[in-house]
Amino acid sequence: MRMLDKVRLRLRSLFRRPNVEFELETELRFHLDQLIEENISSGMPPEEARRAAQRMIGGIAQCKEECRDMLRVNFVEDLVQDVRYTIRSLAKSPGFTGVVVATLALGIGANIAIFTIVHGVLLRPLDYPKPDQLMYLTAEAPAIGGTGSALSAPEYIEFRQMNRSFAAVGAYSTGGAAYTTGEVNLTTGDRPLRMRSISVDAHLLKALSIQPGQGRFFSDEETARWTGTLPPPIAILSHELWRTAFGQRPLVGQKVEIEGRRHEIVGIMPPGADVMDNHTQVWLPLWLHPNTAAQRGAHVLYVIARLKGGITAKVAQTELSAFLENWGDRVGTTDHVPTNRPLRSVDHTLQLRALQDAIVGNASRPIWVLQAAVGFVLLIVCANLANLVMARAGARRREFVLRTALGASRGRLLRQSVTEGAVMSGAGGILGLWLASAGVRALIRAYPTSIPRTSELAINLPVLLVALGLSTGTALLFGFVALGRGRTSSMAAALKEGARGSSGAWRHYARRGLVIAQVAFAVMLVIGAGLLVQTVYNLTRIDAGFDRSRLVTFSMTLPMANSEPVTRAQAYQRVLDRLRSVPGVLGTVAMSGLPPNRTPDAIATPIENYTSDDGRPFEIIDYYQFVMGDYFGTMGIPIVAGRGFERTDTASQGKVAIVDETLAKRIWKGQNPIGRRLRPPGGSFGASDDVWHTVIGVAKAVRQRGVERPAGTELYVSLDQHGVAPPSMSVVMRTTLPPAALSGTIQRVVREVDAAVPVVRLRDMDSVFAESIRRPRLLAQLLGSFAGLALLLAAIGTYGVLSYIVTERRREIGIRVALGATRSHVLTQIVKEGLQVTALGVTIGLAGALAVNRLFASLLFGVQPTDTATIGFVIATITAVAVVASWLPAWRASRLDPNVVLRDE
Repeated sequence: MRMLDKVRLRLRSLFRRPNVEFELETELRFHLDQLIEENISSGMPPEEARRAAQRMIGGIAQCKEECRDMLRVNFVEDLVQDVRYTIRSLAKSPGFTGVVVATLALGIGANIAIFTIVHGVLLRPLDYPKPDQLMYLTAEAPAIGGTGSALSAPEYIEFRQMNRSFAAVGAYSTGGAAYTTGEVNLTTGDRPLRMRSISVDAHLLKALSIQPGQGRFFSDEETARWTGTLPPPIAILSHELWRTAFGQRPLVGQKVEIEGRRHEIVGIMPPGADVMDNHTQVWLPLWLHPNTAAQRGAHVLYVIARLKGGITAKVAQTELSAFLENWGDRVGTTDHVPTNRPLRSVDHTLQLRALQDAIVGNASRPIWVLQAAVGFVLLIVCANLANLVMARAGARRREFVLRTALGASRGRLLRQSVTEGAVMSGAGGILGLWLASAGVRALIRAYPTSIPRTSELAINLPVLLVALGLSTGTALLFGFVALGRGRTSSMAAALKEGARGSSGAWRHYARRGLVIAQVAFAVMLVIGAGLLVQTVYNLTRIDAGFDRSRLVTFSMTLPMANSEPVTRAQAYQRVLDRLRSVPGVLGTVAMSGLPPNRTPDAIATPIENYTSDDGRPFEIIDYYQFVMGDYFGTMGIPIVAGRGFERTDTASQGKVAIVDETLAKRIWKGQNPIGRRLRPPGGSFGASDDVWHTVIGVAKAVRQRGVERPAGTELYVSLDQHGVAPPSMSVVMRTTLPPAALSGTIQRVVREVDAAVPVVRLRDMDSVFAESIRRPRLLAQLLGSFAGLALLLAAIGTYGVLSYIVTERRREIGIRVALGATRSHVLTQIVKEGLQVTALGVTIGLAGALAVNRLFASLLFGVQPTDTATIGFVIATITAVAVVASWLPAWRASRLDPNVVLRDE
């Protein structure tokens, strides 16, 4: 009860202050009157009795202060007073306050924005139960640069049966015979939509340990019977699709048209459920064509496994390595089995890694580079503001001395300084938090596919704690910097200097040191940004193997359920013929894969009179391109040997094919490939059998998996000759018209062929090309923005220091001019001081850049971390900025009138 009474009294003292003060005054007056009466009763005159009573009590004001101390609320009261004083003080200097708050908002906002990405992408665990137990299993072919590839169905089944480290092992596919692109056509009412899809087996859903929001998941039987020609007509919808497209109406047990078939909706996923950051909207049962399921060379399944309790990733990797030592012996075959020593181009191995690392991929290094960059920006901001605060503290030196003389302790002054810093830092932090939130939203809108896990980016508690920490740190910095180095040695001297605000040598050195640090950090950032800008420039100038000018493309998928390969070919031919008749369209073509953003097909292809490194008569070809129409003419791909496809090939009995330069060099090694034969699997493009194709031409190599990667091996097959087509194809037109002008015509043409087929990804080829370099471009833009901010702050810091020097040395400069010094000499001396500071900063920054830039050398393309042209340009730019920043205060110093200066002093 005593504790509650104390709390009640203290709260009353805070929130009912006038009443408490009146009661305290009344009680003290009562005690004083009592003492006075006792003294008078003892024979003292009234005046002497009053003085004696006051001496005994010790003074009313002192007693009040002691009583307030006993209530222990003085700290809060002093804080309120400090805040009021700070607000009044800062309101008198709106320019200083505005600059500090704005600079802090930019520095803190940039750090919060990037840390939001760091936390959401790299630090925050995946939204699954016990996510650290989830592992990702992929096939790797280091001899041909193949990474993160899928497993074959036999390998998946064998691993699931052999392993003892995992509680559940599941598989998924975004391709396959039925759904070839990770997308499906879905009809709601009369609206055809294109939705992201994934095919999963029941084991995968168990491995993820997620539960359906409504209904049920697929059963083992529904996802393991790979028979017939189509998968079971059942589906699960994402919570988000159910909410937006179907209005949250009861849907479990109802049927929805997907890929031209009526699918029963057996369940609804919980909110946010996804696999591999795929933004999945439609979940389908995993199904493979029986032929594909039996082929060890058909890598179509991606595998996710959950570790058993108590089993570590290291133990699981050790077990996998043991399997790889004798996989063939374990399964009874040596045909295309994984190995621990994948030395040949046909060899592959298996690799385990954490699921979160697999989702983030190679985005982690660019994100950490950005975090380091904004850290440098914050250091520059702090250095810049420390200079401003020291200048302000110098001007307020007389105020601090007077307050000290009036009894203020050093702790009291420090508290006042920290309060001022806290108010400005708090305002800057709040504004920075708003800027960060707006910046992250804008970043996601501008680059929705460049950053993984964008759906999980949010200003949450960890981000708020970082914002609080940054604001608190800058507040303390302000307080200690503003208070200065120590007590004034001579109060008289300080009061005499007063208005000039002169300071000791340590402040001059500190201010110069801070500017040197700003310049050094700015040099490091600008050099890094320059290298990344050069990288993006190199990527945009690279020859991808085709002419992307005046090309417009879109994608469409004909439902496999109600169409055969022959009827699909006829439908695509009608689309191409009608588009060719459109004015302004110069050529049209349909293709199975759109460069330069394809994933490898990696199809084992028999080759006549050929023996691979391991003695087999086939080669793994990276890409198959199935085309309709004049592909090479429309795409602007040169034929370097032989000829391209011609209309007469359609009537020819013999099947023909074209290879690219890379494949010709690898297989025939300098010999003439024309007339040689290959046998592509007919099932890969809808043909009923495998027939030999004669090579009739060699095409220039096209970069298919990103413009920064070398071209792989590629085989071209004419679908016009076979009269079949796969469900999904990309249509490309060479035209003088922009996509917007063609949109209505394309929609009409496709609707005339099949009203249930939506047109998706209508854009020009320049946009496709830009998509392939989106991540380097994003990194260059962000780092360039941070480097520009750092350079601006460094210039402001240089200008501020020199302006402060000119202000302090006004009398010296006036005397020099009075004694005959020319104005040009004064100007040169001030500019020289600025360039000396800049030169030191550039030297230190250059050394730091050479050391740090090697850490992100893997992010560069066509430029080295020590590129002399970039470094020279940066040094020249920073020197020019320093000259401008130095010239302005130097010019002002050279215009001083000695008569006015000496009279003022």
